[in-house]
Parts: sequence; C-alpha cells; structure tokens
Amino acid sequence: MIRIDEVLTEEIKKRCSRRRFSEKPITVQEEVEILKVIEKINDEGNLEFQCCINYGDEAFEGLKASYGIIKGCSSYAALVGDSRDETIEEKIGYYGEYLVLKLTQMGFGTCWVGGTFDKKAVAKDIKTEYSDKIYCVIALGNLEGKEKTSFEKVIGFFGRNRKSIGELFYSIKKVKAEDKKWIENGLECVRKAPSALNSQPWIFGYNGENIYIKSKGNKTGFEKIDLGIAMLHFQMGAEEKGFKGQWKFIKNCWEFIKK
Repeated sequence: MIRIDEVLTEEIKKRCSRRRFSEKPITVQEEVEILKVIEKINDEGNLEFQCCINYGDEAFEGLKASYGIIKGCSSYAALVGDSRDETIEEKIGYYGEYLVLKLTQMGFGTCWVGGTFDKKAVAKDIKTEYSDKIYCVIALGNLEGKEKTSFEKVIGFFGRNRKSIGELFYSIKKVKAEDKKWIENGLECVRKAPSALNSQPWIFGYNGENIYIKSKGNKTGFEKIDLGIAMLHFQMGAEEKGFKGQWKFIKNCWEFIKK
C-alpha cells in the first residue's frame, strides 16, 4: 500500500511546470527543509531520492527537456528507486509528485524531466546501488517572478487540453450518490496532474466496491510514473472531501480502498 497523510490540494491548484529559473541560490536553511521532505519520502516509500542543490546546472545544459529547454537551473532532485520492485514506477510518480507539491508550498518552481536530462552529469552527483535506477529528475529553484515568461506561456499552451471527468471515468454514473462528491473532487485534481507530453494516460473505473486506475493512451515510456502522479492527486482530492483512502496493488491493478 502507498499513502501520504497530507492534503495539498491548494498546491495542486498552484503547481505548474516552470522552465526558467533565477540565479538566486537556494539557502542552507531551505536546503535543510528540502532534505527533511526527501528523508520522509525515502522512509515511507522505501526509496532513494537525492538532491543536488546549487551545483547541478550540468544536468540541463544544452539539452531539451519535456516541452522545452530548462534554463538557469542549478538544482534538482533525482528520483531513485530499486528496479527490482514491480511497482517502483508508480511509487516514483506518487512520491515524486508529493515532493513537487511540497516544493511548490515552499515557493520554488519545479519541472518534471524524464529522459532528456544529461544522465552522465547526474550520475556523477548521485549515488546508486547496483539495482537502483534514476527514473526522472525534478528541476527546482527560485523564479524571477510569479508570472510565467513568454516562452513558458507558449509551451504551456500545448498542455491546456484536459480530459473531462467523463473521459477519465466512464462509469461515474454507477457510483453511489453519497460517494459522488469525493470521487468527482478527486478526478478534478487528476485533471490538473502533469504527465509526459500531456498524454494523461489514465482511466478510472469502479468494480462495485472500490475505485481503480489503469493506464490508457499513447505510449511515452512514462505511463506508470504518470499513473502514480494521478494516484496522489486523486487521493488528495478525495480526502479534501472527507474520504480517507489508500492505494493497494491488487491483481495487477491499483485500487483505492478505505483506510
């Protein structure tokens, strides 16, 4: 089972991918707070997340990241986990997005970066065991201002097309009336979730007892990570409306069951 006991729906509303960062360094005190969050994630998720603060600019220099080039960024979090775990990618997405939301809460800009970071540069900074894998990195740092740059606005335009609740959950009409409010709020939070190439590769269903989620859509290579991101968003939206649940992997499928 995976679960975070915290509701960050305000951060879900605020979060957006940022690709232009300020040269202002992250302070020692801020780094300590980031490390506290990463320590919590690693303890609860049995993961090996690490961060590179104020000296990680080589990870993005000259390379195109998802939806554009990352510029001015000298800090990142490396999302590391044990490749032998059959559910590791969903965990990477779930806990990685939790880190993104906590960084948003702290006032930092962030951007998920999949396969287009400099892996050799990151490998020099990040320690891994023989079965560990660096699945993604999260660019993070201070921003020049709250408003997006013109470049970020252009890039963001391509991510505006969001699936409706009906497209995310075909059987929404089958759920009990008393459950509809928390389910719909969970789905609204999922609509705000980031995904590779904005593919939104997830579909929800109802098996008569629990809500479940499966991958569906174009293949990007990050479907399971995107699935984990959506799972976190759904859980937080549900809990905002009073339903406390947790995700459990049952017969090759993730089900959202009552805690």
